[in-house]
Amino acid sequence: MGVLNITPDSFYSGNQYLNNLNDISYKDLSFADIVDIGAESSRPGAQALSEEEEILRLFKFNHHKLKNKILSIDSYKYNVIKHALENGFNLINDITAGGKDNCNIKLANEYNVPIVLMHMQGNPKNMQNKPTYKNLIDELMFFFDSKINCALKVGLPLDKIIIDPGIGFGKTKNDNCKIIKNLNQFKSLNVPIMIGVSRKSFLQSNDDIPLDRLETSLSVLSLAVFNGADIVRVHDVYKTYKVLNVIDRIKNQL
Repeated sequence: MGVLNITPDSFYSGNQYLNNLNDISYKDLSFADIVDIGAESSRPGAQALSEEEEILRLFKFNHHKLKNKILSIDSYKYNVIKHALENGFNLINDITAGGKDNCNIKLANEYNVPIVLMHMQGNPKNMQNKPTYKNLIDELMFFFDSKINCALKVGLPLDKIIIDPGIGFGKTKNDNCKIIKNLNQFKSLNVPIMIGVSRKSFLQSNDDIPLDRLETSLSVLSLAVFNGADIVRVHDVYKTYKVLNVIDRIKNQL
């Protein structure tokens, strides 16, 4: 999953293919299976947009150029998601794991599209204010089990559900590491696991900035894939593509 942020305030603006909204080079994204397009930043401390402003941002560029790609709408707002699904998008990436009263899960069922249900403690504005868990993995397993059951009750089939443990979303550095290490435990839920580690702060070394975290991003991503991640959400698509080809070659050895 390649990240295409059309926001002025994302934590990492390293999408080399996004020079401006009127001049987009899609070369890097051509190596992605899914393109995840977001018009509101979900970085720690980010301010929410109105639905109207998010929709306006979302359609300032011609996403129809992304031929033969699964287009994912990175939003938690019902009307933004509905607008996107009516205009060529075919996957929901929801950081709120379904929205208020699971309205976005119902929307996924209505439009017969997959939905990514992500775990987040709090919201982007306050999620990193001392997040705490009694037993992180057990709590995440309970959360996802509950959400999957809710989705099944509204009629969404299991093959339309994807889970994301939400690295960096209401998690400490140690929490993030624990999730990566124990990712294979989530396989028992029988749904694909998505993971996003690209350039995030828990990878920081010697006070580096997101721009300097390519090597650590690819290293931890490799570990996540080896531990069971099915989908990886990344900024550096072609470099990730090359890494995953080698990992697949090794994993498929008899």
